[in-house]
Amino acid sequence: MVRTGLGLISPDSAVFAPYYSATLVAALVGGTPSGVIAALLGGLVAYWRFVPPEWGATPFLVEQLVSLFLFALSSVVIIWAAESYHSLLQRLRETERTRQLFNIELAHRIKNSLSSVQAIISQTLKDHPDVRNKLSARIIALAATNDFLLQSERQSASVREIVTNEFAPYDASRFELVGDDVECPSTLAIFLSLIFHELTTNAVKYGALSKTDGLVSVSWKVTGNQLDMEWVERGGPKPSTPTNDGFGTTLLRTGLEQFNGFVDMQFEPTGLRVKLSVILPPDFQDRSRSIAREQLRRRSNIWESGLLAKIH
Repeated sequence: MVRTGLGLISPDSAVFAPYYSATLVAALVGGTPSGVIAALLGGLVAYWRFVPPEWGATPFLVEQLVSLFLFALSSVVIIWAAESYHSLLQRLRETERTRQLFNIELAHRIKNSLSSVQAIISQTLKDHPDVRNKLSARIIALAATNDFLLQSERQSASVREIVTNEFAPYDASRFELVGDDVECPSTLAIFLSLIFHELTTNAVKYGALSKTDGLVSVSWKVTGNQLDMEWVERGGPKPSTPTNDGFGTTLLRTGLEQFNGFVDMQFEPTGLRVKLSVILPPDFQDRSRSIAREQLRRRSNIWESGLLAKIH
């Protein structure tokens, strides 16, 4: 059909050229056998349908043979290139499947290790329930983030997902989340999940969430490759400045060092205010935007599907 259309535009169009694309597509999709069949059929159809009758005369015999030879040679090159690409793609798929199996096995072992650690802690600290419960809760928060990354088959998680997962057991109306979808590498995602777990636990025991009308606001933004976050509590009891650093404060200060970050904790009369900043990898901002666009596209597709279903 393409060759016929070209013939209507330009009667002197190359006889075999439009069939190269058919050979390429067939070889990419179906491999070498499909590419060979497409090349043979393309050559036969072109010769039968588009070779002028005068080509059968002796003066045109050399030109005819040269055209057929060039088409055959080009088809061989196309099929070879397509087969090389096809083989490479197959190897990449097999490598990806193997990697996923290794990741699943590794995650399974990590989960079992965390369960063993939790059992050891429970047994060792059975006479110290407060310490035991604190450690168990922290291990559960760490395991939950690992499970989240594994189940979503991702190497990253957005700040909103991390915070939402931590706030899930509580009343959603008591939390305010402000910020765009910012993807964090897995190491940073795990660190933030532990931080938010500590802040939430502290808010439930001593801060805004210990009162029925207390509220927690979490905001974040990206400036260049720096992620700035702020935790603000309101409506709880007036906080008192601690005399020494607890586990949460120590985790914050030491953990932020690996991300070239810093933290500022202020015990204001209205509640605790924590500001922290971390440096994202140079290429992670572009990846975050790509993921956000993909999420927007998926939401749009879901919305369109729902709309079409209602119409039908």
